Amino acid sequence: MHLKNPLCQVLCLVITVILYPAATAENDTFSLDTFVCYKMEKLEQAIMRKLETHLEQHSTQVKVEKTCDAQHEEVIEKLAALTTKVQQMAESIESLRNQTCQLNAGKELTNVKNESIERSNQSNKDVMPASCTTLNINETGTYSIRPAGVLDPFLVRCDFEDNFELGGGWTVFQHRFNGTVDFYQNWPMYKNGFGDVNGEHWLGLEKLHAMTRSGRHELLVLLEDHEGNTAHALYDSFQVGSEAEKYKLTVGGYSGTAGDSLNYQNGMKFSTFDQDNDKDDDHNCAQYNNGAWWFNACFNSHLNGKFFQTGEHLQLGVAWYHWKRLEYSLKSSKMMLRRRSE
Repeated sequence: MHLKNPLCQVLCLVITVILYPAATAENDTFSLDTFVCYKMEKLEQAIMRKLETHLEQHSTQVKVEKTCDAQHEEVIEKLAALTTKVQQMAESIESLRNQTCQLNAGKELTNVKNESIERSNQSNKDVMPASCTTLNINETGTYSIRPAGVLDPFLVRCDFEDNFELGGGWTVFQHRFNGTVDFYQNWPMYKNGFGDVNGEHWLGLEKLHAMTRSGRHELLVLLEDHEGNTAHALYDSFQVGSEAEKYKLTVGGYSGTAGDSLNYQNGMKFSTFDQDNDKDDDHNCAQYNNGAWWFNACFNSHLNGKFFQTGEHLQLGVAWYHWKRLEYSLKSSKMMLRRRSE
């Protein structure tokens, strides 16, 4: 046997010196070469087992390291994706914050505008005339007024004609002249008003109460017959009560050319066919006479009675007793009020 590797030569020497004598003592058949080859084979097998175990452990460690590296890379990828999502969320939050700021700014601007509009409306209400006498215009027409204590203004017809040299500034609240509007109406209609202020109309008892409840007012009644004659009745005191008082009439201080046909109605409550407040125990005056008025039992005047055209007017209708008696229905009537200067 020829051993060229120095390490193997050393091992062979050790085996020969130490182990061979013991082996030959037990078995004389062992030659030196055989013994050495046998031991070298065993040693090689042992070394190979060690090497295989080491390689297996190394391989396992490499696999573990590769697995850890893969897991590490996966974690890094997840962290990167999470970072991207966080950035997107931050951008969304910033965008939402900007939108909220814009909305708040818009809301503040809207509030400012609303406050401005409210101040403007309040200013308009403050400068809104309380009656036709406080207008800065002296021309007959339709205007908005807001009497003291009234929240919402309403339209009225202001008359600035110098009727019977009594001056202008009158607020028209009843006008009849062609029969186009039916005055046989119920309580709510007389309370709130009906018709067109530029034509035939009744302004409304609630408005009359609002206009006359404070200060002193005068009443002017203009009448015309079918022959073209005119007359008037002026009252220097005129007031209409509240609905709780059934819009009671208070009137006095007559002067004029038509005669005083309202004195009999003074102190009376207003009546309609569905609200009988008159003094007649036998009849509902409003229903019986096709109208609505401050009936007593029943009337000396009734300007809201049934309208009759010329030629049919010689009967009970739009009546003013002290000028044309009751069996004569007038061609036109106009009732107007004006605040008196104190």
